[in-house]
Amino acid sequence: MKKVFLYLLTGSMLLLAACDKRMATADNQPEIINPGTNPGGKNPLPDKPVKAGVQGIVSDENGNPLSGAQVACGGILTTTDTHGAFIIPEVTLQEAAGVITIKKSGYFDGIRTISVTGAGKLQYIQVQLLPKKAAGVFDAATGGNITASNAQFIFVPNQVLNANNQPYKGKVTLLYAPINPEHPDFADIMPGDLRAIDINNAIVGLKSYGMMALELQGENGEKLHLDGTNNVTFKLDIPATLQAGAPATIPLWHFDEAIGLWREEGSAQKIGNSYVGTVKHFSFWNVDAKFPVVKFKAVFQDDKGVPYPNIKVTITRSQEISSSYGFTDEAGMVSGDIPSHEELTITIEDKCKDIIFTRKIGPFSTDANIGKITIARGLQLTLALHGKIISCSGAPVKTGVVNISVEGISYRAPIINGNYNVAAPRCSNNNAVEVIINAVDEGANKMSTIRQQLAPGDYTRDMQACNNIQPGEIKLLLEGKAYEFNTISDSIRFRTSNDSSTRYQITFSKAQPSLNKGSWVFYTIGLGSNNYSTLNLNVDGVAYYGSLNTEVTATGGPGEYLEGSLFGNVYNYSTQAQVPISGSFRIRIE
Repeated sequence: MKKVFLYLLTGSMLLLAACDKRMATADNQPEIINPGTNPGGKNPLPDKPVKAGVQGIVSDENGNPLSGAQVACGGILTTTDTHGAFIIPEVTLQEAAGVITIKKSGYFDGIRTISVTGAGKLQYIQVQLLPKKAAGVFDAATGGNITASNAQFIFVPNQVLNANNQPYKGKVTLLYAPINPEHPDFADIMPGDLRAIDINNAIVGLKSYGMMALELQGENGEKLHLDGTNNVTFKLDIPATLQAGAPATIPLWHFDEAIGLWREEGSAQKIGNSYVGTVKHFSFWNVDAKFPVVKFKAVFQDDKGVPYPNIKVTITRSQEISSSYGFTDEAGMVSGDIPSHEELTITIEDKCKDIIFTRKIGPFSTDANIGKITIARGLQLTLALHGKIISCSGAPVKTGVVNISVEGISYRAPIINGNYNVAAPRCSNNNAVEVIINAVDEGANKMSTIRQQLAPGDYTRDMQACNNIQPGEIKLLLEGKAYEFNTISDSIRFRTSNDSSTRYQITFSKAQPSLNKGSWVFYTIGLGSNNYSTLNLNVDGVAYYGSLNTEVTATGGPGEYLEGSLFGNVYNYSTQAQVPISGSFRIRIE
């Protein structure tokens, strides 16, 4: 799970707006110097597609896991489980900038951009969603001033439109969330990865002096938007530790959700201890200084040669109090963009947030790969598993993999000469949790799965892979045409959710053509008939939706199979008619 190394420069953000006698008003708006705009120019990154996997953890503003959040990536949808975890084993992404979007009612969208580290590699991300909170209310016809926790906004009359692009009549609520660059979880909160496209269409890195999420809502909860012609003037407090060195003029950047990068659009002026600027549309906005970047790679392993997966890596600039954050992949690798021509300090944190490694690196004028770095493992800070895997005949497995799942996150290690060695980072105060260990003999197409309650520590677990692995499949008959999805050539994924209405979700998609895909929600997977389920389907460019009856003939726990048949009617969005659908399914439960 290769994870992009994000260069995220931190500062701090005041919670209360500063008292500046030069604050702009509707009658006294400042002159804004515009260095140029690039609101929707060409994306300079290569558009090479690659198939890889994505997994991660989604949490709320307090760091608590969020279940039932919808995760969208490359046309595939899934939901987070009780641990806030999700996984999409295979999806087509843009190699230079793969975009993952997380949605949950009551929250601003969480968006992460990753540099995919290789075909077939499972990427890891962490995303913390921000709640949508009302900063204030104004009348659309007259405009008004809104004072938020660390910002102020001035709206002019009749600049708010409804979904039909007509002037909105009524009260408008500004939904607002400050994004504090000094927050310890800044890397999980902010959208993208702080790569940006400047007005010269070049890729640069950003140092944030403040960030915000903005949305307009009508009296009935409907989403509204600005007219794109008239300005909204804003005043945003500069973080206290960055005020002295804050530039007099700084570029403004909006987040382009389609490509997962920030774009330079306008500028803001420093007035007192705040930045004042104007915007014509709402999204995520950022006041940032830019800097040139080079690509960086490193691999971290323990003293036994076992990779350190999913651990936090921090890089700090020598002349700054600001830092960057990233997470290693399943092979212990971290990669991404870092500042060029600067001395940097790299540090590693364990899951208890204690520093276990630090070193000076750089400066780098070209792309840098500093190779493997060995850090002695603390057994109380990992859940380490090793042992032997034998075949049905008792011989060592020659080709295979061991997968373990800990609180919704997957780790894996190859079987080499019948042996495996895998470790999951934990904290010394973690209690025992259920660990699912799955050994796969790929040469014989056999497997074995065990479940155990394990605390951090070192364990030997030998296993015999002797159960048949059956391919999963979904067969559908729709409007006289047959469609088939299987785990040999396509993607089928079973997930458990803790949403109040959704209990199980299956996502499936064809490798080719990419338009053929679907999302299927089950409310029960018990044996019997009339098990209610809903299906969203897109085949041959036509979208369908409907509620289905199912006959479940086989079920079980993780590693076993959900089998049965389905029938019912679905709505054809193209013809606006109800059409019959039937089929069968065999899906491995995870």
